[in-house]
Amino acid sequence: MPVTRERVDPQRDHSDLGLVHRRWIVPDDVQRPMPLPNLSRLWRGLIDLRVLDESAEVRLERFNGETIEMPAAASAGALLAGTGAATLVTQVVWTDDEGRRDPYALDGEPDPEGFRDYTLYAIDVPGRVLLPIAPVARLCAVCGRRVDIQLPRFGEGVLLDLDEPVCTCGARADLARDKVELRNGAVFLLEELSCRAALSIELPRAPESEELPDAQVAALIREVLGGTDELADDAVPAAD
Repeated sequence: MPVTRERVDPQRDHSDLGLVHRRWIVPDDVQRPMPLPNLSRLWRGLIDLRVLDESAEVRLERFNGETIEMPAAASAGALLAGTGAATLVTQVVWTDDEGRRDPYALDGEPDPEGFRDYTLYAIDVPGRVLLPIAPVARLCAVCGRRVDIQLPRFGEGVLLDLDEPVCTCGARADLARDKVELRNGAVFLLEELSCRAALSIELPRAPESEELPDAQVAALIREVLGGTDELADDAVPAAD
């Protein structure tokens, strides 16, 4: 499981934050191209809509590479520069900040009040996909074996290399035929948990609405990602 976040704001310290709700918004087709210019436009759009705080810093991280803090205004360009890499960019904001837009607001009121942790993942590496929820085992479509797996963590998800054998029989991952088992025992087709881009939204608790009530934010995400699916992670440790 992810480690507990210990981020400190000059006025607001929530290093003792307990379990939270994490919502993943992912393209509904893992094969759909996710060009970096589009994902950069999504992040820039979240800034323009005042979902994110342009006056504050964000953290940008490359898999097996650098992690840097930078002004939010520069982060969309840095995301665009991630050709051939797995990149995430993340910022924590608070719903009581003046002018802050909450995509889950109902009747103009945040749902729930508190923090929002937005993280955009862009996987621009041929043959690699992100699994937002880490599986504990793979059910191989070739030999039928159940094989425990431990994949490299990236942010709050894990990365799967489709070119590497992940079964004792030597078979590579087959998105359309393999299945994976989650920690709670649920079993899904591998392609249902795989993506090349994802927007993670972390909140103190689950919002009332399963979809984004804010039409402009929803339209921006739909324009960039196309059709989407949502995965919910309840009662998980906060992001680090």
